[in-house]
Amino acid sequence: MLYNLHLLRVIAALGVVYFHITSEAGFGLDWDVGSRGVDVFFVISGFIIAYIATSKPDQFLVRRVIRVVPFYWAATVFVFAIVAVVPHLFRTTQADFTHLIFSLFFIPREAPDGGMWPTLVLGWSLNYEMFFYVLFALSLRISQQHSPLICCGWIIAFFIMLNTFAGGSPTMSFYGRPIVLEFCYGVGVFYLFTWLDGHKATLARYAAGKWLLVLVLVGNLVAINVLEQHYRDEISRAVIAGIPSFFIVLSALLLERIYGVATKNKTIYLLGEASYIVYLVHPYIIYTVIRLAIKDSDSLPAPVLALLIIGLVALSSVIAVAIHVWFEKPVMKYLRDKLA
Repeated sequence: MLYNLHLLRVIAALGVVYFHITSEAGFGLDWDVGSRGVDVFFVISGFIIAYIATSKPDQFLVRRVIRVVPFYWAATVFVFAIVAVVPHLFRTTQADFTHLIFSLFFIPREAPDGGMWPTLVLGWSLNYEMFFYVLFALSLRISQQHSPLICCGWIIAFFIMLNTFAGGSPTMSFYGRPIVLEFCYGVGVFYLFTWLDGHKATLARYAAGKWLLVLVLVGNLVAINVLEQHYRDEISRAVIAGIPSFFIVLSALLLERIYGVATKNKTIYLLGEASYIVYLVHPYIIYTVIRLAIKDSDSLPAPVLALLIIGLVALSSVIAVAIHVWFEKPVMKYLRDKLA
């Protein structure tokens, strides 16, 4: 068990929640950072898929579908139904049936408002996840041992090809964005982590290494937010978010494996398990509360805004944990028993 990955999932998910609360669509605050939590998720995904699939390749794609699809489909259909009944509550989402079908099958399609958003808006990142899973499943068919490298080779080849020949196709351009390279960063974490883990006994003798890793972890957590704030439109996301995410994930893993520095708090673990749901549902929670219950946020004093932010983060977390415990876990257990 790699407990620190749960902590990173919590930090990444709540970072995205904070971003949406403070962004222009929320309170419109100056320090609207946190969206790069998605990049941390992608690097974690690259690592964990390589880490698990190379040792347990059986029914890889089935297990990934069981993990991702049930709640995503349920939430997507729910949002579609609400939009169909009360469309005035939504600013951009429309009850477009064709768009719904594309969304359910993880096919990127230009939304009516012009963005590449599925019906469940944050599902855009799942389109990349499923793209990665399919390529990895194909790679496992070729070689279990070398599947991470084969998969990365395909991702890089697709990236180059799509940026060279995609033309004006929005769907092809979607897969040609630099953010896809962050899965390869996660695979890089896997290989470096595995190699360093083989030298665990030697490395553990150097106490200074622990503090170096702490410095790397904290430094890159700070850097990813500072770079997002000041350079988000100037430098490729794969650089200003992907590279810090690489070092965040690697340092957290090495702190646990080599020096035994891990967060085993049960609340963190549970919230980490529910982070997928936190990520997908929080915009609908926070924007509903802000639009219906919070008026003239521009005139609110800083302490009140801080309390509201904390309250909205807590509310999103509690609702997500409840959905995880009472819906997601039972459904996944049932499907695993039946299919995997």
